[in-house]
Amino acid sequence: MDLKIFGQVIREKRNALHLKQEDLSIQSGVAIKTIHSIEMGKGNPAIKTILRIFDILELDFIVVSAKNS
Repeated sequence: MDLKIFGQVIREKRNALHLKQEDLSIQSGVAIKTIHSIEMGKGNPAIKTILRIFDILELDFIVVSAKNS
């Protein structure tokens, strides 16, 4: 999975919902630094972290993963 594309999907959805990284951090319980890193395509986030973010953004992990393969 290309983490840059993955991060781009998260950033685009967050922006479409008019959420700041800080808002997403508070709602998901994921550190803002982690969200920033994920959106930049860096790091290796745990599945648990990704699922928390996807839950708030109403993204489906399977659908996003399929688009990214």
